Amino acid sequence: MKARGCATTAESLANGLRCIDCAAEYPLAYRLECEKCHGLLELIYDLDTLGRRGREVFRNPGLWRYAPVLPITRPEHRVTLGEGQTPLLDCPRLAKFLGVKRLLLKFDGTNPTGTVKDRSSATAIAAALQFGFQATSVVSTGNAASSIAAYSARAGLRSLIFVYERASAPKMLHIGATATDLIIYQGVYDDLIGHWDRLTEEQLFFDCGASRNAYKQEGKKTLAYEIWEQNGFRAPDVVVAPVAVGEIFISMFRGFRELARVGWIEKVPLMVAAQATRSNPVSQAFRDGGPLVPIKIGYTVAEGLATGDPGKKGEWVLRTLREERGLAADAEDEEIVEAQKVLTRTEGIWAGPTGVATLAVLGRLLATKKVDPAQTICVIVSETGLKTEAEVPARQGTAFDYASLRALVLSRLTP
Repeated sequence: MKARGCATTAESLANGLRCIDCAAEYPLAYRLECEKCHGLLELIYDLDTLGRRGREVFRNPGLWRYAPVLPITRPEHRVTLGEGQTPLLDCPRLAKFLGVKRLLLKFDGTNPTGTVKDRSSATAIAAALQFGFQATSVVSTGNAASSIAAYSARAGLRSLIFVYERASAPKMLHIGATATDLIIYQGVYDDLIGHWDRLTEEQLFFDCGASRNAYKQEGKKTLAYEIWEQNGFRAPDVVVAPVAVGEIFISMFRGFRELARVGWIEKVPLMVAAQATRSNPVSQAFRDGGPLVPIKIGYTVAEGLATGDPGKKGEWVLRTLREERGLAADAEDEEIVEAQKVLTRTEGIWAGPTGVATLAVLGRLLATKKVDPAQTICVIVSETGLKTEAEVPARQGTAFDYASLRALVLSRLTP
C-alpha cells in the first residue's frame, strides 16, 4: 500500500531496539519486550549521522518531517491524516494570571482527531503495515480509540477497538463511525488491559496499546522536536507533560535527550509528570519516595488519565523522574475544571479536561514554589474540548426589535 498523503522520502536512521533494563540490543523487528529479562524496549538511532547531516535533514510539513528519528523504514508505509506541526502558543495573559515570566502552550487539540494520540497512531499504523498486519487493536478510555480507528481506516486495516463504557459521547460517536469493530467494556482501563496484553502475544492483531509497543510510542517523540524548532531551536526550561501510562512523558524525554546528545540543545528541560489526583500512582510514589504501587481508581473528569496501574511504563516514568531530578504532581478534578475555564477565558483555547490537567498541576507547583516562575515553561495540552461533554448554556432565545437590541448592547458594554 502507498502512503496516503505523505510526501517525505527522508530515510529513517533507526537501527535497532535496546532493553531499558539490561541493555540487550535487537534488530528492528516487531518485538514487545526483551527476551532476556522481559524489560521494555526503546528504539535507537544513528545519532552521529543525524548530527553530521544537521537539522536540514528535517524536511516537509507534518509529523513525517521527522522521519529520520522515527522507525518506519519504507516511505510507502508512512500513513498520515495531516497530524503534527500543532501550534506552540505564547500565552501572555495566562502567564500573567499564573505569575510566570513566559508560558508556552503546545496545543495538540488541533490534530486530525483532536488529540495528541494521532502522533502515536501514525507510527503505530505505519508499523502495522511495515510488519504485515491486517488488523489493529487498542484498549482505551476514548481518545486513543478514536485515533487508532481513524488511522486504521486510513490505511485500510481492520480495527478492534475496546472502549471504556463511560467515554464521552463525542468520542463514542467518532469511534462508532470509524472502527470496524467497537467493543464497549465494563469497569476501568486497568480491569481489561492485563487480559488484552496477554492476547497480543498471539499476534492476532498489531498492538496499538500504550503498555509495551515502542513503535507506537515513538510518534509522540515529535512533540519535543516540534517544540525545539518552534521555539527558535531552543528547549524550554520546564516541560509539563500528562501521565497516564506514561507515553507522552517518556517519548518527550527521549526526544529532548536525543537533541542534547546531538548537541542541538544544551540540556534536557526539567520534566514534570502531571496526573489527576484520582488516578495518581506515579506522583504518589514520587512524593513518598517508594516504589510505584497500583491504585484502584474510580471516575475522573480527565478521562485520558484514568489509569491506576501504569505497569512497567509507569515505573519507567518514575525512574526517569528520579534519575533526572524531575517533578511529579497531581490536581483534583475541581482544579482541572477551573483550569479549563481559565484557559478559555484568558487565551481563547477550548481544551478538554484531560488536556488541561497539566495546567492545573502547574498551578499547584507554582503555589508551592517548586517551579521557578522566571523560567520559560511549556505545558502540553493534549486534546480539544470539542471531544468532551460539558454543560450546555441555556438555549431559550429572546425576540428583539431594534430598540431592545440597542438597549441590550449598551447595557452590556457600559462599564
